[in-house]
Amino acid sequence: MPSTLLNLSGKIDPVVISVLGEIHKVASRQQLPFFIVGAMARDLLLEFEHGFTSKRATADIDIAVAVENWSRFERFKEELLQTPDFYHGREAQRVIFRDKLPVDIVPFGGIAGANGHIAWPPDQSFKMSVAGFEECQRHSIPVKVSVDPELVVQVVTLAGLAILKIVSWDDNPERRRKDAPDLFLILQNYLDAGNLDRLFEEAPDLIEAGDYDYELTSARLLGRDFSRIASPATKKILLRILERESGRKQGHRMAMDVVQSDGCRFLDYERVTAYFESLLKGLTES
Repeated sequence: MPSTLLNLSGKIDPVVISVLGEIHKVASRQQLPFFIVGAMARDLLLEFEHGFTSKRATADIDIAVAVENWSRFERFKEELLQTPDFYHGREAQRVIFRDKLPVDIVPFGGIAGANGHIAWPPDQSFKMSVAGFEECQRHSIPVKVSVDPELVVQVVTLAGLAILKIVSWDDNPERRRKDAPDLFLILQNYLDAGNLDRLFEEAPDLIEAGDYDYELTSARLLGRDFSRIASPATKKILLRILERESGRKQGHRMAMDVVQSDGCRFLDYERVTAYFESLLKGLTES
């Protein structure tokens, strides 16, 4: 898994650079660590760096910010809104940049309850799991998105993004149609997204296995990398979700969400399921 600076300057939309620059200024003033997650992270790591294009366009920017309570989150959000380019969104977690680019801010850390969930005030009707965010932040990588002005931001790794996609898929059925295809794109391309040399150096047993399959090995190595990142509590959540879907008599719902998504309808359900089984195998054997 890469840990050195990734230079993507010259590839990023100027509007995205502007919004990340403003967020970086506010976060730096308040000494709050943040990192990029979601579809923007997917595009930075897969499309801009390795040329693997998603079938789903990026419509917003998702950032995760480490805060100890809701007061710190509101202070961060309010300072963003005091800048001339940011406006309130309809959702509590959303701000809008220049009337056209939504930015969703996910708080994690001390703000979460014992069960790893956050509940948005005042009525706590909107809840979401932030399991995995703390370890994904620790393993995030620096990405240079601009040279002039120079701007380096932290971005979740592909393995970390896959972890968050699984948790999100299980947490909210409304997001499943987005999370499953994004997760599958990572499963398909994990080896070719900078991890092929690691396969020979760190996991030669996968190559020597009698059932070696290059594509499925991509998912299996990803499963092993889950254990490098995930805390015991998060690993337990991942195992619960993947083992439950693997054992469902009605079919693997992640795989079904993949083959029912735009751009993936030509894929064979059994083959897609095999990717998820390889992911689970990698997670359990490590």
